[in-house]
Amino acid sequence: MNQRPEVDFVSLMQDEGLPVTEAAIEVELKTAVVAAGSKVSNDSDMSPFWRWVRAAVVTPVHWLVNVLLATHVLPNMFVATASRWALELKAWELNLTPKAAVKAQGEITLTKANPNDASTIAQGAVIQTAPIDGSVYQLRVTAETVIPAGTGSGRVPVEASEAGAAFNLPAGYYNLLPQEIPGIVSAENEPDWLTRLGANEETDEELALRCQNAFTSSGSWHIDDAYRSIIASVAGIRSDNIFFENTGHIQPGTATAFILMDVGPTPTAVISQLNEHIMNQGYHGHGDVLTCQAIPDLPVTMTVSAVLVKNLTPEQTSAALAEVESRIRAAFRETAAHAEMSRARPQSRFSVSKLASEIHQAMSTVESVKIWVNGLVQEDISAAIEQPRLTSLSVESEGDS
Repeated sequence: MNQRPEVDFVSLMQDEGLPVTEAAIEVELKTAVVAAGSKVSNDSDMSPFWRWVRAAVVTPVHWLVNVLLATHVLPNMFVATASRWALELKAWELNLTPKAAVKAQGEITLTKANPNDASTIAQGAVIQTAPIDGSVYQLRVTAETVIPAGTGSGRVPVEASEAGAAFNLPAGYYNLLPQEIPGIVSAENEPDWLTRLGANEETDEELALRCQNAFTSSGSWHIDDAYRSIIASVAGIRSDNIFFENTGHIQPGTATAFILMDVGPTPTAVISQLNEHIMNQGYHGHGDVLTCQAIPDLPVTMTVSAVLVKNLTPEQTSAALAEVESRIRAAFRETAAHAEMSRARPQSRFSVSKLASEIHQAMSTVESVKIWVNGLVQEDISAAIEQPRLTSLSVESEGDS
């Protein structure tokens, strides 16, 4: 969701009375020539003199106004509209460093075939997901690990094969072994498996939001924006995904920063690192007691009945229903797939009719969608400081039992 304004600087200059068209520039030029005491005796379109003036003066001025000024100089004077190179210069002025891409790290639970045997997991072993919108996400074991005899399962350290927030998937998504691991029958990422967030390289919009926030966090008192700036410096946390709740009392638990992830739940390890950084390493104001927490969940149960186009094969029907489910799960921030789907977020209304409309627009195989939320048909989801999360999702084609 882009929060930066789109500005038409040509229209703004025109509204302020500046000549932006070749005709207007020519009028201004003729007015200036006459005001200087010169007499223009032949100003027809076929005049060799004015044809030369247009080529030598009017056309270059038009380029300077409409190209250089309107698309390069003016936009890059403002954080709201600046291009990357200008944003990085402005970030330097504010002592901000653009955040680089980061690979997710965590621990995967492996279950042994025989608990009485010790199992050695080689460095580089791969655990992956089923395809999600055509992409498979892989984790690699980072160090040779022994799961000792006498235990049915054990956890191994892993790192994503690539950098990106899309790898911060919720529990249960990493469950496939593309190559057999001796003595291991299954793999799973359990709840709170992440120890380090995966993150994309900071986008222009994200960097602009942090630059904007830096202006309001520069005071001597720790207001929300000061803490927002501290928390958003962590890779994988957007400044607009931080929500504050304040009671005004100076005691533990009365000021809270709730952290939302673009993909998946907020890991406990990240919350612990933030609280250690703010409260124990001195990054808090005088007398402040601020606690970082994962955004609370708003449980949502959803049942979907889809009417599909006629004459689909069983395989096509299965694929269509799977895509509907994948799109809904993405809308509730389980995955980074289907970027065109609107995401549910705190302090907002999530429109179920819009969800159905976006499924229609993206899928020609779907003729109609009816959605029940917590047992009520087409019921919108209104969230306070909480993130709507799917606790149950059932997708069937109309007529299925």
